[in-house]
Amino acid sequence: MIVAAHQPNFAPWLGFFDKAVAADVLVLLDTVQFIKRSYQNRARIKSSTGPQWLTVPVISKGRYDQATLDVRIDESTRWRSVHLRTLRSVTAKAPHRDALLDLVEPIYGQEDVHHLVGLNVALLRAVVCGLGIGTRLVLASELDLSGSSTELMMSLTKAVGGQVYLSGPTGRRYLEPERFTDAGLELRYHEFTPEPSPQLHGAFTPGLSCLDYIANCGFTPWWAP
Repeated sequence: MIVAAHQPNFAPWLGFFDKAVAADVLVLLDTVQFIKRSYQNRARIKSSTGPQWLTVPVISKGRYDQATLDVRIDESTRWRSVHLRTLRSVTAKAPHRDALLDLVEPIYGQEDVHHLVGLNVALLRAVVCGLGIGTRLVLASELDLSGSSTELMMSLTKAVGGQVYLSGPTGRRYLEPERFTDAGLELRYHEFTPEPSPQLHGAFTPGLSCLDYIANCGFTPWWAP
């Protein structure tokens, strides 16, 4: 069984889902520290003036060490309606605009969801389902995990019954391969380079949100069958 892990980012790019496709289980690291101005609460979409941020406002003042699972959404603004208005506007001429809106509108309508993880996981599960990805998503907070870095990745792999840990490319900088070998686990690395796909507003821009991809390509898989 191949296990991967990633922060439960907000509407992430296709690389997130490509790693999910390559794994049997994807552990969503909701127990790690929240980083302000990261992809955990924002994603890029393309407008007529170029890429722009779609940001979920969160309460972070004085909470610098809070875990991702504890991050609350700042509901003092009408951010949900702003997001939907922005998405409707920038995807007005996209061929699969209706598919995108059908996916996001019910999730944005869940006004009883006040934690960032709740919103992000709902979006991730909806996109995974729409794309037909059979990978199981598991929250790290539901597992009995310990340690950090190499120890954490080995721990979560074992916790879900895996034999292979699939790391992103940055894992080469900090993971200790010999420890995986000593623990009877295999360490692999995942690389993703997006192929140009249809987009509005000019030439192809890599690294955009999955929402941008869905609006332009629907739920067409980009990976080889």
